[in-house]
Amino acid sequence: MKTNICLSLGLPEFTILNQQEQENRILLRVMTHTGPKRCPHCGFIKVKHHDQRVRKVRDLDLLGKSLFLLIQVRRWYCLNCEAVFSEELPSVPPGKHQTYRFREHIFKMCQDTTISYVSRQIHMSYKTVERIYYDLAAPSIPDIEPSAVIGIDEVAVRKGHRYETVVSDLLTGHVHLMGANRDTSSTIQLLAPLAEYPIQAVVMDMWRPFYKAVQQVFPNTPIVIDKYHVVQKINHAFDQIRKNTQHQVKGLKKGRYALLKRPFRLTEKQFQKLDHYHQESQELAHAYYLKEWFYDFYEQPNIDEARNFLAQWIEAATSSPFKPYHELVKTLESWKMHILKFFELPYTNARTEGTNHKIKNRKRMSYGFRNLEHFRIRVKLECSSRGIHPSPSSPSHSLADVA
Repeated sequence: MKTNICLSLGLPEFTILNQQEQENRILLRVMTHTGPKRCPHCGFIKVKHHDQRVRKVRDLDLLGKSLFLLIQVRRWYCLNCEAVFSEELPSVPPGKHQTYRFREHIFKMCQDTTISYVSRQIHMSYKTVERIYYDLAAPSIPDIEPSAVIGIDEVAVRKGHRYETVVSDLLTGHVHLMGANRDTSSTIQLLAPLAEYPIQAVVMDMWRPFYKAVQQVFPNTPIVIDKYHVVQKINHAFDQIRKNTQHQVKGLKKGRYALLKRPFRLTEKQFQKLDHYHQESQELAHAYYLKEWFYDFYEQPNIDEARNFLAQWIEAATSSPFKPYHELVKTLESWKMHILKFFELPYTNARTEGTNHKIKNRKRMSYGFRNLEHFRIRVKLECSSRGIHPSPSSPSHSLADVA
């Protein structure tokens, strides 16, 4: 026995003429209630019916089946300018084969997943889903003015040193800009739209092209070197010393984590390894002491104390026998003013690094992007405040029934 139910279609401009249910889809033949009031070209009131055509439009699924509207689109003839025109459909975008609400549904489904997965779920071609998503995604990116502090970093997008420069807001987490390459000219071009805003600080790593670009675009803005990149330089230098001495101490090749982790985070077994390495090599113990001593730099209460601390550490590292530390001292001397700026403007790129992690996850989830502009749109949308602008929709009048 077949049971009928009544549901609100939610598209009030249509009257349902008949319906047909098939195995995997439902077809509704519909038409609009009234014709146009005047010609859209000349505004003349008198128009007459010219002909009609059937337009097949995909709507939201119903009871697990694809729902298609077979719209009898009427065309009209203007008695004044003799133009032939089709009636407007408030629920369907011009020239599209989906309703506004179905397109928005596809857009929301694509959030945090891949377009190919959505295309399989709704039984629609990949290209169509991709086109719908990016049609809605670009205007949905929130337009947020930058706050006082921005961070600059790069993220690898392809093998072979292919990078995207990411400019994000350190106070809101919003990704403002993304652009190809990380050279000076590309970064200047990327940062140029932000030159009109009162940026009070720029946080970055010790990449010289970024520095030159920021100096040119924001000549009076303080530059803060991210403290995590400074500490990373220390760890890299110490790890190079470990590699140079690993032939002298048994088991040192596998002791990297015991030496690089902070002492209060070591397990009992790792602490025993560390004690063994120090007993076996005074040279390694000396290098380890210098590495751990530097961690106190960012614990200094003010910039004067920090400046004195850094001078003492540089003197100790210079007098040590370790070439990696000598190279590190040159880097610290070169960037000293901007490293110390942290004690006046205590900002870090931690939020930017978190955003970069999201970007890499998005890239892995999608198995890479052939179109980098699409990649930037997804990043700006998904790594920033989310939202979708409301699309034109039908007025709230009486609803047609599916009977």
